[in-house]
Amino acid sequence: MRIGFYLQWNVGHLDKRKGNILGDELFASSMVKSISKSNFVKTVDIYGPNKPPREKLDYMIYLSPILANENYARKNVFYMQNGFSQGSETVLKNMENKNYDGFIFISEKLRKIAFERSLKSLFLPFGVDLSVFYPRERIAKYEFDVAYVGNDIKGDSRTTQFLYPAVNFNFGLFGNWKLSLLDLLRHKFIMPKYKKVFRQLSKGKIPQSDVPILYSSARINLNCTLQDCVDWDVITLRTYEVLACKGFLISDRVAVAEAELKDCVAFNDGGDDLIEKIKYYLSHPNKAKSIAENGYKHVIKCASIEARMKELLNFLEGL
Repeated sequence: MRIGFYLQWNVGHLDKRKGNILGDELFASSMVKSISKSNFVKTVDIYGPNKPPREKLDYMIYLSPILANENYARKNVFYMQNGFSQGSETVLKNMENKNYDGFIFISEKLRKIAFERSLKSLFLPFGVDLSVFYPRERIAKYEFDVAYVGNDIKGDSRTTQFLYPAVNFNFGLFGNWKLSLLDLLRHKFIMPKYKKVFRQLSKGKIPQSDVPILYSSARINLNCTLQDCVDWDVITLRTYEVLACKGFLISDRVAVAEAELKDCVAFNDGGDDLIEKIKYYLSHPNKAKSIAENGYKHVIKCASIEARMKELLNFLEGL
């Protein structure tokens, strides 16, 4: 079996010299690493516009909503592993006639819609590379009261509600929070307060190798979910990665996450509720530790990348 993962953008963002790390490529890299261990897989690699396959593969899995190239593989699959500002159902509708033999979703709700439309589909939640995300020794420079790694992509409302309240504490904010030209044009007269504050507060990019150390060292980690992922009931990869490091996580509410991770994560309603929960768990570290321990056990048992990739290979064989 010869498998490829296709990116919309050029391959090579994991090279530290090239600056920003593309999340799709990082996720694809973990999947390739896991799948390569299978005795049933002859080759597996990441491809993109600057790196097309040299010979026709058995399966190409596209991680972006683009037209599948039938010359690249015998079977083409769209893995809908992102949220979308225009709405995932709209994207799915647009993708139905773009040469795909199968569809993979991080949302069970979307998989059901695909099933009703007679599309071959698989519900495949995120999985964690446990060789990368595991408990680390705490180091002083990352022992923040609250920490968050990410860029300004969650929208003004959700960022204000579920991240901005952390400025009341020793907040370790990492990522690109610079004001873009689009920000300046959109908010010519009135700009959300968080944009100006986070621009000054952000410590910039964190080395990817340090992310698990941050998750292990911070007293509290935050999760803020894109609205589209809330609407379609998605547990983010960040959630599982923090838990895999025995990090304590306070997250916004997503129905499926509250059901699956009710004893593993502290959920909040944003604003004052987030402030109160941060205060509470900073004052009750043993309770936070107990919840984090539950989360760690759950991920080890149920959410490893190896377990997810076994499901993926079974799906591909059935196409």
